[in-house]
Amino acid sequence: MQAQLQMTDSALSPEAARKAIHGHTCSAGAPFARITMGSNRYEIADAISEDALLAFRAEGQTSWTALDLSVADGWVKIAADILLIDPDVIFEFLHTHAIRTSATEGIPCEMDFDTFGKKWSARLLVGGIGEVRFGSEPWKRADLGPKAPPERRTRAILTLLACEPGSRHHFEPQITEWARRIATGVSVQPVF
Repeated sequence: MQAQLQMTDSALSPEAARKAIHGHTCSAGAPFARITMGSNRYEIADAISEDALLAFRAEGQTSWTALDLSVADGWVKIAADILLIDPDVIFEFLHTHAIRTSATEGIPCEMDFDTFGKKWSARLLVGGIGEVRFGSEPWKRADLGPKAPPERRTRAILTLLACEPGSRHHFEPQITEWARRIATGVSVQPVF
């Protein structure tokens, strides 16, 4: 799954003030490093900005995303921030940690999930249409279109992310802690 990168937050504490450029598209110089975390690979470059900040892009992509960090902040912190900005990683977190507590068969299919104590539900309807809600909130609807995946769990998570693009805050602080743990395994290689 590959999605356009966008700002969803960072690995720093929520009270830490972030520079406005953080998580947004920017210009950057030539890559000087490549970091690998699991199967995810990113290129790192100096952002073209007034401050000595970094930018990253998923390997093979052309668009750079700004970080308000420098190499002096350390590769683990840089890697954790990249994970938390990448929307694919939020999908991976939910796919790994959302525990299905109940499900019905057929259409509509209703599923209840528990993700570290946060309860949410998905209702999968005909075609690519689905609905999600947290607790007893009203249902929110999204249409994933004709390319909606047939696997129900994957479709439920994609529906959640479509209905609630900022849903990450529902899973804090666990998602930030998870990103930090994943980032400790970062591998850094120079690019010449």
